[in-house]
Amino acid sequence: MQSDQSGLPGATGKTLRDAEFDRGVIPYYRLLISMYFAITIVGIPLIPFWLIFSLWYAPEYHRRLSARLTSQAIEIRKGVFNRRESTIPLNRVTDLRLHHGPIMRRFKVRGLRVETAGQSGQYASSEGDLIGVVDAAKFRNAILVQRQRVLGAEPDEDAPKPAAGTTELLTEIRDILVRMEAKE
Repeated sequence: MQSDQSGLPGATGKTLRDAEFDRGVIPYYRLLISMYFAITIVGIPLIPFWLIFSLWYAPEYHRRLSARLTSQAIEIRKGVFNRRESTIPLNRVTDLRLHHGPIMRRFKVRGLRVETAGQSGQYASSEGDLIGVVDAAKFRNAILVQRQRVLGAEPDEDAPKPAAGTTELLTEIRDILVRMEAKE
């Protein structure tokens, strides 16, 4: 079993970057769950109890939420009563989506969804869904860079070779996308 400077069992290499989570997720979660209760109509009487309970629960959930990029994986920890620890190997990551709906924009939080091989659809899994990552675009780019390093270390002999000039074109497209995200 590998271990890094944190001494946690199951650590997957050296920590490259820790995600920081915005405290704006606390009121976001309180409102979102209250809205779910209101939509179900049966849950309307539970809203006052939820709002009181959430004064403790939401900050505690935020305190226990962590994500870090290591040299080989993304490690995610979350949960208060049911704690979950996930390790997503970088070579299994197929997509990293930034998302922010109207309620998220109101609280100035963004989400980063990590999708893996064998997973599809908008709501396939919440294990790799990180809401409220501070500077989510930079964290996503760090993951993409490290993922490319990991995949570059494992060459696939059966993979087709790119046409001349393809790498430069893809690099230029990536740089344009980074600039566009920076303007948002």
